Amino acid sequence: MNGVPFPVGPCVLALVVIAAIYDLHARRIPNWLVVIGLGAGLVVQGALHGAIDGMLLWAGGTLTGGAVLLPGYLLRMMGAGDVKLMAAVGCFCGASGAFEAALMVCTVGGVWALAEMLRHRQMRAGLHNMAAVLIDVSMPAGGAPRGDNGQGTGNAGNTRTRRPTTGTLPYGVAIAIGTMLSLFMNV
Repeated sequence: MNGVPFPVGPCVLALVVIAAIYDLHARRIPNWLVVIGLGAGLVVQGALHGAIDGMLLWAGGTLTGGAVLLPGYLLRMMGAGDVKLMAAVGCFCGASGAFEAALMVCTVGGVWALAEMLRHRQMRAGLHNMAAVLIDVSMPAGGAPRGDNGQGTGNAGNTRTRRPTTGTLPYGVAIAIGTMLSLFMNV
């Protein structure tokens, strides 16, 4: 028995393959592709589940898919196009399917980033950058560590800087691979 309804699989695969090719070539994911994906997802969900249930599944998947990758964007670890693409993938899959796909995407992206750091012998710089991100997240804008009720000393110049590593990854490719793995695991 197939766990992925018929129009969902081909639509999602077309969306992520086009996005991955575009991201490899232009290093961005175009908004027009995301808008087409969101529109097609709404139509597919409505056709499969009816207007109200389809819209609820569409909205839940869109919010879940985008929400999982949103912290990566806020920490400047990925672009907004990646978050929007994951939201478009989620609109086809519903909330639980979007969450599963996003976890697979994060796994694929993490393994790929680790492999690139090892390949370019940039493991130390990569670990330094992760520590800098964690320290910056744990500090408020004033620079004092959290846990002091916001009464910091105001050491604004105490933020960590990131070291240059191997560059950026076209995360649309990780989204494509992770989404395809997630879909194939549900077949």
